[in-house]
Amino acid sequence: MVEIIEETKGKDGRRILKVAKENLIELMTELKKQGFNHLSLITGVDRKDKLEVVYHLHNFESKKYIVVKTETLDERVPSVTGLWSSANWDEREQYDMMGIVFEGHPNLKRMFLPENWVGHPLRKNYDLKKVQYINMDEEGNDYATFDPGDGW
Repeated sequence: MVEIIEETKGKDGRRILKVAKENLIELMTELKKQGFNHLSLITGVDRKDKLEVVYHLHNFESKKYIVVKTETLDERVPSVTGLWSSANWDEREQYDMMGIVFEGHPNLKRMFLPENWVGHPLRKNYDLKKVQYINMDEEGNDYATFDPGDGW
């Protein structure tokens, strides 16, 4: 049995489980075996001193939802793409916008911004004063630049 740090209920009655990131895969595997075979959403929350990753799972047969939360101080959590292929895009989005590194992800790269973009725009410490511009090289690849004359 996986150690749960905290169990609460949301306003809508959904169970919310908080687990250490070291136990995340074990808990998610257990939940999938219990019929939570639809991962509908992964999101990240910047808590200033740590990042929180939130997973929304659905069991179609029992019509139950469950929310799983884990925290990281080093921006790293294990990938759940081995359990739900739908995690692929959500994990890439959270990596791109929040800087969360999903260890074991098969293709963890930016999704919306060029690979050389500096920072992660949804983080509280992202410097909005440093304007970055996007341009395209001769091969059609996007790249980021701080030079206003070189971007859009």
